[in-house]
Amino acid sequence: MCEDLSSEHEVTFIAGPSYHVRTRGRGFIRRETHGAISIIRTWGTRLPKRRLPLRFLNLGTYYMLAGLAALRVKRPDIVIAETDPPLLGALGAMLKRRWNCRLVYNVRDLYPDIAIANGALKNRVLLGLLERANRISYRDADCVIVLGEDMRQRLLAKGVPPEKIALVPDWVDCRKIRPIQSSPFRSQLGESFVVMYSGNLGLSQQLETVLDAAAHLRDDSRIKFLLVGDGARKAWLVERARKLGLTNIEFLPYRPKEELAESLSAADLHLVPLLPGAAGCIVPSKIYGILAAGRPFVAIMEESAEIARLARQNSIGFVVNPGDAEGLSRVIRESAGKRAELLAMGARARRLAEECFDRQVATRRFADVLNSVMSDDLPPRAEPRLSASTGSA
Repeated sequence: MCEDLSSEHEVTFIAGPSYHVRTRGRGFIRRETHGAISIIRTWGTRLPKRRLPLRFLNLGTYYMLAGLAALRVKRPDIVIAETDPPLLGALGAMLKRRWNCRLVYNVRDLYPDIAIANGALKNRVLLGLLERANRISYRDADCVIVLGEDMRQRLLAKGVPPEKIALVPDWVDCRKIRPIQSSPFRSQLGESFVVMYSGNLGLSQQLETVLDAAAHLRDDSRIKFLLVGDGARKAWLVERARKLGLTNIEFLPYRPKEELAESLSAADLHLVPLLPGAAGCIVPSKIYGILAAGRPFVAIMEESAEIARLARQNSIGFVVNPGDAEGLSRVIRESAGKRAELLAMGARARRLAEECFDRQVATRRFADVLNSVMSDDLPPRAEPRLSASTGSA
């Protein structure tokens, strides 16, 4: 996003310490560049995320130093604040008042709704803090960007004016992820009908439904399940699969980004699960890579979810209710006998990715929203001289 915006605008990105790459240099606030993008990277703790108090400490150091770093840049035309970490919108609102500039709140995860749905946070005081911080963010934002229609409906129910909300879905670079019909990775899987989940093995996915479906299909030698990724629940899932005696399921680590097209293309059918109650709180971004790879999928989620809508309206996938392991196993078993039909669905998925969700299409849409924000007086919607974006990397 920042790369594409920087072709027209001056972009400053304020980031925390990376969990994945060791950065060079010393000091609490450092400057880096990435092409035309100016990066201000703050120091911060990188304690294990699995323990809530340690995660709060990580977030606290980032909020404090990101705020200080933001005050040291020249006045921007627009501040873009994301919802991860979840209090950034309130920081964006503070910076808007400080600079008398425009604020765009980019909602990636809806808080505290998603924390309630996945049970990650039960403390009423903290939930109330998240609710209040986001009310401030919605109130002060000149535009609130959402990922799907289901998320828009949730914000309307919270009282956010419809004219403030812009829908800009996530995207995929269709030049980098494309259908690959044969590869060394796929050849290792033989003639199996490969059912894949690729992504975070975390709290919001309800992957036990996938394990239960694998148990239903344990006697069907055609079908092989692959769970590719890592996350807070991986160890629990591996142990549960062992206790169930599942020999038709395999856990693999994340594939390098440069091998993602090969990995996604190796599946005959992808799984995109979501917890009950999470529809509209998040839109799993893995779907766009699946579409670009030209593969059909099963949306294991509520009918109202954005990805379920995509599956139905474009005939590129199936929809199964959350927790319905029997229904999931039935869809997989039937799909294993209809490979030609799945190939046609995959071809439609690839066309949809190219037409609606390719990187250049979506980032242009995002840029148009920024231009709109600057062109109006109330609510402000023009071309920003500087887009200051706050977020964690």
